[in-house]
Amino acid sequence: MSTDFWVSMPIIRNIVLGTEASTAQIESICWAGGITPQELEDAGYRLSLEQNCAIMEAALTISGKRNMGLEIGKKTTSVVLGITGHLMQTSKDVLTALESLQQFTAAFTRLYNFYIEVKDQDLYYYCEPLQVWNDISPETARHSVDMAYAGTLHVLYLLTGKLFSLKKVMYRYSRVSDTSLHEQLFKCRPTFNETCNCMVFSMADMKTTVIGYNKELNEVFKALLEKEMDKERSVADFSAEVRQSILKHFNYTFPQLEEIAAHLRLTPRTLQRKLKIENTSFRVLSDNIKHELACSLLRSEKLTIAQISYKLGYTEPSTFQRAFREWTGTSPNAYRKALI
Repeated sequence: MSTDFWVSMPIIRNIVLGTEASTAQIESICWAGGITPQELEDAGYRLSLEQNCAIMEAALTISGKRNMGLEIGKKTTSVVLGITGHLMQTSKDVLTALESLQQFTAAFTRLYNFYIEVKDQDLYYYCEPLQVWNDISPETARHSVDMAYAGTLHVLYLLTGKLFSLKKVMYRYSRVSDTSLHEQLFKCRPTFNETCNCMVFSMADMKTTVIGYNKELNEVFKALLEKEMDKERSVADFSAEVRQSILKHFNYTFPQLEEIAAHLRLTPRTLQRKLKIENTSFRVLSDNIKHELACSLLRSEKLTIAQISYKLGYTEPSTFQRAFREWTGTSPNAYRKALI
């Protein structure tokens, strides 16, 4: 299981129990992801992208809930985010709470990017599953965005006692047949086939005070999270930072050296020099990540071998097939058949 793609158990527990399924159905949902119902209580457990998708797919099938993401999200509390949730609960205002979520997303998942951007008098709040998730299981990725949108609104209501109105709600995904629940929750009509997943708030609302604001406690929670992040970085190294940047910026095509160097505010030569100190290179890291991504992407029968090869930056499918055989000792087709 790749250590680069994971989600914390409290988030999965929220999904499984949020389906309101029977005991037997919960067992089936857990079994699909290779866990037991008892393991739902292990807050320190990290599940892989594949486990996450399998559990969500099973939850959708078994629950039969067409709007599962929205329905789970509208009941979600900040507790599922662990210490990051406690940091939000003790923040000064809504803007600070969302900034905390952006800063410490990696404390509870590596399958998602949450970030905010101020434009004029509006705040754009982006909720983006990793592209590899969109590729292997687009339906669960869409529901995860629904969950994030509805969950954010519900958490902000619990933090402030205020129901926020949204200026706009955007989805990368195709339009769903019935948006009535979306409109009920968001107080606006969502748009689809956009270039991003984003909710737009008024900046005036961002100044709303958080009821549980506690400066001393907030500083304690922030220090705990920073210590945890520092610990993970120290255990890792510069190459791990480069890996995370590659994964974060893997959208429709695989990022190149120059792009990653720019994101890390380094020259390509400096990036390569720093990696050489750790006895590796951008090429080696890229090949390792391509191997992991290929194994994940091959789980989706919707993607052809040629499509996967182009996503990973290969100009010819035959080049990808040779590389895959070197990594695994088998062909992409044989690997896919074994999975099925």
